[in-house]
Amino acid sequence: MRYEGAISDADILINLAKVNRLDVLGLLFKKIVIPRFVYDIEIKKNAGKYYNVISRAIYKDGGLFEIVDRKKDISVNVLAKGIIKDKRKVIGPGESECAGYAQALRIPIIISDNYTEFKWLDEFITLTHNNILALCVYFGKVAKKEAGDIFKQINDTLTRPTGDTFENQYVKAFARFERNGWENYFGL
Repeated sequence: MRYEGAISDADILINLAKVNRLDVLGLLFKKIVIPRFVYDIEIKKNAGKYYNVISRAIYKDGGLFEIVDRKKDISVNVLAKGIIKDKRKVIGPGESECAGYAQALRIPIIISDNYTEFKWLDEFITLTHNNILALCVYFGKVAKKEAGDIFKQINDTLTRPTGDTFENQYVKAFARFERNGWENYFGL
């Protein structure tokens, strides 16, 4: 199972780049759209030494990633502007841009590791790297041990790591999918 696409915020790309596992996204998605603002501002500002890893993945010929600039696409800009303005009242600019692009491009999935802002994005399907790893395991794209290793490697790089195991995160992910009514969309 591969989904058509997702809109990506910066933090999840940075976290996956830190452990050299941006490839995991290609196991679940055919395309990852990165808003121009997220790339130009959020990734460049926050990725540090991982900026080049992310840039190489983005600009790879025939790659998974696509930077979309709403200011150069009038229809995307018109469709995105209202929700971006509305969301900026309650969440950060990167997540607001993701919401606008998700609405404009009709891509319901936003991937971000800034899960504290998900409560403001409830009209979308929001996934963290933990959720993506759980789906990869469920569909047999990654062994549970490998997903657990990736989870631990990322967790070890975080300023505020979780005390959970991957197994706990796996169970929580599927409980969240059920609670939000996303099982049919995901094909679970």
